[in-house]
Order: sequence, then C-alpha cells, then structure tokens
Amino acid sequence: MLKNKPLIVDLDGTLIASDILMEQTFQVIKNNPFMIFAVIYWVLKGFAVVKQEVFKRTSLNPQYLPYREEVIDFVKEEKSKGREIIMATASYSENAIPVANHIGIFDNVIATTPEYNLRGKNKAAKLVELYGDKGFDYIGDSYVDLGVWKHAENAILVEPSKDLLNRTKKITNVVKVFYPQSTKFQNFIRAIRVKQWLKNTLLFIPFLLALNHDLNTLFLLFLGFLAFSMVSSSVYLMNDLNDLEADRMHPIKKFRPIASGAIHLPNAFYMAIFFVIGGIALASFLGNYKFVIILISYYVLNFVYSKYLKNEAILDIILLSSFYTLRLVAGGILAEVAQSDWMISFAIFTFLSFAILKRYAEIKLLQARGIDRKKVRGYHITDEPMLLFSGLSLGFISALVFILYTQSDKVKLLYSHPKYLIYITPLLLLFIMRIWFNTSRVTESDNPFELVLKDRLNYLIFIGIIAIIFVSI
Repeated sequence: MLKNKPLIVDLDGTLIASDILMEQTFQVIKNNPFMIFAVIYWVLKGFAVVKQEVFKRTSLNPQYLPYREEVIDFVKEEKSKGREIIMATASYSENAIPVANHIGIFDNVIATTPEYNLRGKNKAAKLVELYGDKGFDYIGDSYVDLGVWKHAENAILVEPSKDLLNRTKKITNVVKVFYPQSTKFQNFIRAIRVKQWLKNTLLFIPFLLALNHDLNTLFLLFLGFLAFSMVSSSVYLMNDLNDLEADRMHPIKKFRPIASGAIHLPNAFYMAIFFVIGGIALASFLGNYKFVIILISYYVLNFVYSKYLKNEAILDIILLSSFYTLRLVAGGILAEVAQSDWMISFAIFTFLSFAILKRYAEIKLLQARGIDRKKVRGYHITDEPMLLFSGLSLGFISALVFILYTQSDKVKLLYSHPKYLIYITPLLLLFIMRIWFNTSRVTESDNPFELVLKDRLNYLIFIGIIAIIFVSI
C-alpha cells in the first residue's frame, strides 16, 4: 500500500460488526410493531428515504457500538504513517459523522444523504470521481463492495467468505484479510445458550424422585427436555434482541453474539422463531396437551417478564423463580407423576433464593468493575444487604423444608432406609452457603449458574447426595 493514496474505510460490517440501518429499523419496529408497514412504504421510495426516516425515530450512541478493534488499530497505524483516512459508508450521514467523530481518526466522511444512497455502484462512482480509478485502497466486508474493489488499487477484507475472497483476488490486489475470531457454529451455540439447557434437566426430577424406571417415560422426558430447550433458547434470543442496548453497556454481556454483532439481528430473530415453533411442535408430538400448555405459558411469561416486568423489583424475582418451578411441574405432568407438596415447597424456596442470587451477583459485578449505576434491574446499590439476607434466609428455609420432609410419613413409602436422608441436609447447607460466598467474592460473572458449574466442590456435593439417596433406597 502506498502512503500517498487515501485509505477508504467502510462502516457497517467493517469498522463495526453490525449494521446501523438494520439496528435502527429493528428499534423502530420493536417500539411499535405496526411501523413495519411504514418501513415497507419507505423501502418502496428508496433506501435513502428508509435511512432518513428511521434516523428521525431512533437515537444512536456511538460509544456502545460493537467496534472491530483490530480493524480500528490497523487504520490508526496507517494514519500514523501520514495517510489520508476517509470513511465511505452507506449509512445515513447523520449517523456516520458522530461515529467518525467518536473514533477520531478520519479526515473526511462520505455517506448517504436523503437524495443519494452511497452503496455499491454509487459508492464506487463517487470514489472514482474523487480519487480516480485505482487511486485509493479500500477496506470492506461484503459482496456489494466488489464494485468498489474493482476500482481500488488494493483491497483489505474483513471476515470474508472464501468465495468473496476468491472473487476479490480476481479483480484487485488483496493485501490484508481480517479473519473471524470464532466460527459461525461457535457463535450459534453461544447464542442459543446450550450450557443453560442444563436447567431443563429439572424435568427429570419428579420421575427420579418417584423411583420410576420406565424407559418409555424416560424417552418421553428426553423429548420434552429437547422441546423445553428449544423454547428456552428462543427466549434467550428474544431477550438478547430486546436488551441489545443494555447488553452493550454491560461489562460482560457486551461480548454475547448478538450484542457484539457476531450474529446479525435478522438472523437472531429468524432463529428465535424457528426454535419456538420447533419446540412447541415437538411438544405437541408428545400428545400431552397439559405439557404443551405449560410450555406455551413458560414462553408467554418470559415475554411479559422481559418486555414489561424485568425492572420491577421483587416481582421480577417471583417470576424468575417460577420459571424453574414450571420445569418441575412440566416434568411431573409428562412423566404422569403426582406432584409432591414437599417437592414444590422445597423448589419454591430454593428457586427464590437463586433468583435473588442473580440480582445480587449483578450488583456485585458492577461494584467490582467500578461502574457507577444507581439502579440494577430495579434495585438500588444500597439494596445489596437486603438481597443477601433474603437470599440466604430463603436458602436456609429450603433446607428446613427438606429436614421436615425426611421426618414425614410419605418418605417411608418411597425409601427402605429413610433415616439416612437427613444427612443430605449438611450437603445442601454447604452448597447454599458456598454459592452465596463465591458470588460475594467472584467478580468475573453475574451468572450464578456459571459459578455453580465452575466450582468443583459442587460436583462432589452432588455425588454425595446421590450416594445417600442410593443407600436410602
């Protein structure tokens, strides 16, 4: 690359991993679903009109866009060599200029105006007019940039497909390629939260506690587990879409595939629709309408929680805990096992404790990172002692419920040696106190579920509980 030739840099998909037009359009429709008809009308009038109209109805904070730092570092290095750096983007000019100012390395900005959509052939023609054929180098990321690279002296590609890379090499000199840090499959797995599927093993608990050994029922539960996992993945995807702006301001959640731009918004939406339809279809195939009703209720409640109640203190905790309890109830219905009052009582207190733990962990994380936010999901920073006291108390109450269960008449009907079950109590208390202790100290995650999985002692506790149950049988 020659120093005297300007370096032209694209914005969407190049400097940032996402697309500003797509995000602003999504924001408009999210705020008012009926606006989709207005968007269609604008599209008929031209994309320059779309960009202008969605800009009027949304706000853009350049600070929290998902920047490709490796690309920015490269451009800064070229800037330090004395090169002229130009942003040329199809984004609306009123969006592009604040982004360019935030990055602070551009000598000029060429962008879409209400009259002119600077994309593809239009962008190529504009650059040739300003700098001449082969008079510039260009950094881009998509097939629409092929028309620009055709007139560029050198090409720099950002996360191209093999086909795009090969086609670019045929028309110009490719001097640098930025390859993705993770594969599409890895991003997909992270987006649908496969690790969180472990929560859906709660469906098996009623079956196991009933000491049932029917393989047909076990297979039904496995299919139910898959159905619940698909629907829960849809919930995670929709939550990430709904919380996009908040996640990008979060020290950890900003790295999630949707917030980071690794998965584009339309793809995430299509995935969410596919998983919820697929999950409900699979549940319907099982032939248990009560299970289907619970699964749909789980999805609807999650939607209401995410859209309206996530920031309502206390009520959010009740709803969070109910999502776990619904899994137990669904498992009992699918296995045709009578729901034990003891099990439901134990679950209510345990899951309330876990729900509070999640909010407590979020506050501790932000405090540890020095992030000044007065409220977290409806809770003030000063609420931390109350959450700690309430969460530990509910955890201890769940252990008390278990002790009372071991002394009840019902336990004698299921176990030959029920006297040993009480020795599970110290293990439960150890688990409860340790997870709260770790959460109060560990600052790299606000997800208690991840902390549970990372603590090796929890696996020993689990093995100990299974051993005691086995001896009691």
